[in-house]
Amino acid sequence: MNNETPSSPRMDREALIASLTEDVTPVKRVKPANGAMLIGFATIVAAIVSIAIFEFWTGMVSGEASGFFWITNGLLMVLGAASTSALVASALPRVGTRANAPFWSAAMLAVMPVAALLTMFSIEATHDHSASAFADPVLWYFECAAYGFSAGLLVATAAVMFLRQGAPVSIERASWLTGLAAGSLGSLAYGITCPLDTLSHVGIVHVLPVAISAVVARLVVPPLIRW
Repeated sequence: MNNETPSSPRMDREALIASLTEDVTPVKRVKPANGAMLIGFATIVAAIVSIAIFEFWTGMVSGEASGFFWITNGLLMVLGAASTSALVASALPRVGTRANAPFWSAAMLAVMPVAALLTMFSIEATHDHSASAFADPVLWYFECAAYGFSAGLLVATAAVMFLRQGAPVSIERASWLTGLAAGSLGSLAYGITCPLDTLSHVGIVHVLPVAISAVVARLVVPPLIRW
């Protein structure tokens, strides 16, 4: 007589779970707040390095800065904060709706270069001498874009370090967010040293690092954060 009894489905399930978790070791939970602090710290370091190299522009505190300067840098800060918030949240696997704040913030920032170009092409704004607007040396001082992009590399490094600790579900979206955060916060970090505050300069040259960083990050970041 066979005394063996077939195992129940529940026992089989428990045995399967036990076999799957046998070699699993606990890991430290990824906290979005830590990622935000890391990116914020990288931004501060980028600002300090920029000040050490180019010196702080005192016109910010003496009333010399134009409204265009404050609006552009304010929008860069909003985009940086929104992108950072969405980026650190993307490091955790989750389902549901995604925040669209970074892309709405990017759309708001895009108003600045559009406004700058419209102003330069406007007959009223240039007094029928639109060519002189494009001849403005301030407009073509694209070194600021390079400096802002370079400062953003520190922010991008911090973002990638944090994303590698997590498990982003959408690699492509995390890459875009990394570029937006790095470009906006890097340009902001350098921007406090730049005394050129015309609409054509801050609206185009200081916004350019955001677009460049977004494209570069989309191409470079995925292999760095993919498991």
